[in-house]
Amino acid sequence: MCKLKIGMDFELYKEIANVVFNYKGLSRDCLKLLQKLFPGVSCDTLYSILSHGYQRKMKRNYGKCQSKRNTFWELYNKGLSNGEAPGILLNLSTALDISPCLLAKLIMQKYFDNLDSDSKDVSVNINLKNANFIPDQVLAYEVFLCTIFDNLYSPSADAMKMSLGQQYEIKLYKEAAKLGLTFRDEEYLRKHGYDKTPDLKLEVPVACDGFIINWIESKALFADEECHNDYMKSQYLSYWNRFGPGLVIYWFGYVKTILDPLDKRFIIRDHVPKNMLVPYQ
Repeated sequence: MCKLKIGMDFELYKEIANVVFNYKGLSRDCLKLLQKLFPGVSCDTLYSILSHGYQRKMKRNYGKCQSKRNTFWELYNKGLSNGEAPGILLNLSTALDISPCLLAKLIMQKYFDNLDSDSKDVSVNINLKNANFIPDQVLAYEVFLCTIFDNLYSPSADAMKMSLGQQYEIKLYKEAAKLGLTFRDEEYLRKHGYDKTPDLKLEVPVACDGFIINWIESKALFADEECHNDYMKSQYLSYWNRFGPGLVIYWFGYVKTILDPLDKRFIIRDHVPKNMLVPYQ
């Protein structure tokens, strides 16, 4: 039997999360600080903890900022009038403790509100993805800078996150095939009428550490309690009700406190276990 990894100590997780919560500035700079403070923790794990913590902070801040669009618009135009160098929105985002791309969205909403009625229906998200569509080229450049320096809320960050998830799903399929597991993937299950599907459904269950596994879910992230509970309610319980017990893989780790030795619905790992007992092998 291989020695099981039991996750990150809660004290270490809280220490990292507190740095994220108290940091005021660009998320990419916060990541650099985390790498200096916690050299023993992988960059992927730190980025995932940063992503969760920063998004929770932005949810609180962004709601309050919606009512301050006029004030932000005035601050932006004041910067233009004062002849400030490009990066006005970036500097404002740091001062206001809000994501550059979220601030850019608020500014664009105000900008298009001020134009004629034919322009009000222009999608802010489309302009965030391609700032060239913004008629005001100065604002277009400011928005473009926001997408470059925002490593969590920019369109490129969303694309990278999706790509990363797919890469680890492929890694799961390859490792499962090497172990001789017989399975169907998520795409196959959806084509055959399943609405909520795990990444991998075993055609033949396997045994692992005293547990019967019928399905495997891959998550390219670090899981804290809030993250894990959200996924459990929205996904894992549905898989368990439909297919029985399974395995959840958090590739970038998890905090120890999400583990419950009495829970028989699924087990949690940060890798594909190599000690799974496969029939006929």
